[in-house]
Amino acid sequence: MVHMRCKHLHSEIRQNVNQRIIQQWRSFLLTHNCQTRQASTVVTRSKKAPNLLEEIDSLEHLRQIKSSAKRRIPVHISSKIDKQLPSPTTMTIQNYLGNGDVESAWKLVDKSASYLTQQNIPRLTAQLLLKSLHTQVNINLPRLTLDFAKLQQLYLNRLEILTGVIRKSKDISWDKHEVSIVLELYGKLDQVKRAESLFRNLSHYTSTEFTANIEVYNQMMAVYVRRFKYIDETTKKRYFSKMKTLEQEMIRKGLQPDTSSYNILLAAKVKSNDLQGAEAIYSKMATPPDRTTYNILLNGYLKDCRNNKDKEITQQWMERLIASGIVPNKRTFNSIMDGLACQVVQHARLKEINDMQGAVQSVSSLYKVMRRLGHKPDTEIINTLLKCYTAAGDIDHIEKVIEMLVLPEKKGCGGNCACASKASAAAAATAKPKFKVKPDTYTFNMLIKYHLGTKNTELAFQMYDTMVNLKLEPDTVTYGNFVWYYADQGNATEALKYVDVMQRKGIPCNNYIYNTLLNYTLKYPKEAYLITPHLHTMIADGSSTLDSVSQRIPIARFQYMEHENIESNFERFTDVLENIYATTPEISTRTYNTILQSTGKFYKPKHSNDFSMNLDSIIESLDTTHLKPDIYTFALSIRNAAYVGNMVKAESIYKTMVDSGIKPNHFVFSHLIHGYVTLGKVDKASELLQHMANYRLNPTALHYAPLIKGFAESAEFDKAYELFREMLANNVNADLVIYTTLASVFLESPRGNEGRAIDLLEGIEKAGIPMDAASLTLLAKAYAIQGSKQRQLIYTQKIDKIYSTLKENQWLDAKAITTLLSAHHRMKNPDAAWKLWNALKQEKIKLTTIHYNSLMTSLSSTKAWYPAAKMVFEEMLRDSKVTPDAQTFDLMIWGAYGVADLNTIQSVWHARKQDKVLFVRSYFAVMKAMLECNDIEGAQHVYEEYQSLPSMPNSTTVWVGMINKLATHQGFNKSISTTT
Repeated sequence: MVHMRCKHLHSEIRQNVNQRIIQQWRSFLLTHNCQTRQASTVVTRSKKAPNLLEEIDSLEHLRQIKSSAKRRIPVHISSKIDKQLPSPTTMTIQNYLGNGDVESAWKLVDKSASYLTQQNIPRLTAQLLLKSLHTQVNINLPRLTLDFAKLQQLYLNRLEILTGVIRKSKDISWDKHEVSIVLELYGKLDQVKRAESLFRNLSHYTSTEFTANIEVYNQMMAVYVRRFKYIDETTKKRYFSKMKTLEQEMIRKGLQPDTSSYNILLAAKVKSNDLQGAEAIYSKMATPPDRTTYNILLNGYLKDCRNNKDKEITQQWMERLIASGIVPNKRTFNSIMDGLACQVVQHARLKEINDMQGAVQSVSSLYKVMRRLGHKPDTEIINTLLKCYTAAGDIDHIEKVIEMLVLPEKKGCGGNCACASKASAAAAATAKPKFKVKPDTYTFNMLIKYHLGTKNTELAFQMYDTMVNLKLEPDTVTYGNFVWYYADQGNATEALKYVDVMQRKGIPCNNYIYNTLLNYTLKYPKEAYLITPHLHTMIADGSSTLDSVSQRIPIARFQYMEHENIESNFERFTDVLENIYATTPEISTRTYNTILQSTGKFYKPKHSNDFSMNLDSIIESLDTTHLKPDIYTFALSIRNAAYVGNMVKAESIYKTMVDSGIKPNHFVFSHLIHGYVTLGKVDKASELLQHMANYRLNPTALHYAPLIKGFAESAEFDKAYELFREMLANNVNADLVIYTTLASVFLESPRGNEGRAIDLLEGIEKAGIPMDAASLTLLAKAYAIQGSKQRQLIYTQKIDKIYSTLKENQWLDAKAITTLLSAHHRMKNPDAAWKLWNALKQEKIKLTTIHYNSLMTSLSSTKAWYPAAKMVFEEMLRDSKVTPDAQTFDLMIWGAYGVADLNTIQSVWHARKQDKVLFVRSYFAVMKAMLECNDIEGAQHVYEEYQSLPSMPNSTTVWVGMINKLATHQGFNKSISTTT
């Protein structure tokens, strides 16, 4: 009975309390709003902080109401009422949000995080907080990785507070749209695992009757796709498997995937470069494709358009889009132009000028069509255009795009540049665009990279300053461009300054910067100690990871050491290969191409075929089943086959490439031509030169040079010269190699065409090509041949001038010195040779045995200069750094023989080490000198040594006969037979 009365009393109290609370709550809100308006008025008038006394009065009024209620109801009921009533903090947050002061609201949330999770937050407050956080993340998305991800961490903490409040609250929950927003935020904040956890525990955040719908499933799949840009191939496959699981789960629950679901799956396949997989998903779509579907597939095919088959499929997708009746919008145009811009980048990298220009023209045409349809460009369109034009180096178009940007007024930089408005009156009269587009950080990053790529640091810094003036934060990419530039220049100190600036500003590094510096340590190993500590720091703080590029760098930077034998080089190379394969058994196409590129040294003809066979077996053992060969793959494979003279294999690879729809480029034909020329098949190589026209490829100097050399080596000098004239007729500018090669042809010609050689070599500088050591050395040889016939002092002066040029440029190598000394001998000018020799000695240039021999050849040829030759020989004997060889002794012996200096001949013979074999004619001169000095025994010893020579060439027949005649006359043959 008592229990029933208590129960009835509690029920009555609950009803009365509920009514009283409602009335008091309404009264409080009216009072609070009135006070808020009054406070607002005070702020407007005084422009000071809100009057806190009024807010305190309001809170005091609320406290009195609660205190009055507590006196009328039991304690346990009062505690429940406290939980139902919003706290003063919550109401202040609501007030900030209502006034649009989002940041103040969130700062209060940040301070009261632990308190809020224990209190009730009205649903409206939670909704406004979520909406404001969503807006903040989207606005600042490009900046999330700055400041060591401090901004990203701030937003994540706020999202965690909000989800924690909802999870613990029994009265408020999220609907399907809000759940999607939370998943989206976790994805953009790089919190895939938290998104997965929330998705698996939706019941903690939603009402009991809530069931995940298509929108929520799509958003969860989108979380995975957003990370595809930043993860490796293995992780991509794992994420896509999870996406497929979600799709199957949807179907199992009776939810039919919609177009957005399929678009997300398509995007995942396209981002994984799996276009066939994307086609398979498209074919299974149970809903009609929309504009986004076509944009995804078109963009994917355009970016990966590498062969004729890809181009055909891309054209089919364009036709499908047109047939669908969907009117292209700005997004469609940008997708197509962005894909074409990627093609421009690819063609520029491969130096496929014609294809690059065609793609640029397509982008420009599409932009004009877009404008005619009334679509105004935005920042994304502008960035796409800059991506295209900067890759192509199209300065005119770059300037036009920059004119559309909202930039600060400039007074002018005093020069003609792409960043400033033109100073000329004609340029001033040019019509300005009717609209302006606001640039972003990405815009300036591209311009900075472009100017650094053209080594125009002044304009790059101007772009940097302009970006800062526009309140755009330089990010990791910005500083990464400068790190790359100075590292590429070999300036580690300057590159590391930018790394230090990033650390001071709290901007994290990334894999690009890490790989740039790693590449530097391998390129300049002596300066690795400067870089290595920074590399360790990047790995330790998690800002960088070892990716596929990091693994490619050691093989790309592998150096073939000429001072080592091929076995040790090959062992080091295979060790690097083993390390790569151990870390990533499934290598990428670019890694495979890098391996092919670095193996070139081992396929060179001078190396053993055993190594090339071993390399073939190693490369064939790599897992390449998943690879999609590109033009690099085929070109490098053809090159390696051509190096070893296996043109059957090279032709087979070429046929496979053409059958796969990949058009051969200049490199492919240059390797094929070089391979056939090496085998002496110059006619076959000539056919390839003509065959290039079938692919609209114009031969360059790279293709003519080996063919001209091939004709020369085959002694077909007329064909070599005709090919040179054909090259010039086709407006192909000959390079230094071709001029030098053809000049060598004329010098080696039996017709004596040194005059033509001189005309060619002197025409190098007239063509605007700076000469090098090889061309100058060859010119000296040509002058010497011409001078030996005309005996004019002018040629000696020209050779002296060449010597001065070589010395100034520090090009005096061993071959150049030998050629200059020999040139004076050829012109029978030992005085000039002697002057040159003394100049070389004064410059303390390292001289070798070959140089001594060249000088002695000139000096010992005349009786007047014989004493000088003898002095040089004696000097050579005293110098421990040079060792006389058979030619040295021959020159000295015959020089002495010419002036009847028999004693010197004998001393030269005795000064020679017994293991030094002489020329056959030297044995004759020594025997003759010994006999004339009546040194019969000595002459016999000379003859006995001569007899012990293993074999003698046919050219020595005359000297052999003369030696045998002397020996017979002295009876040396009989004495040797008797001794035997």
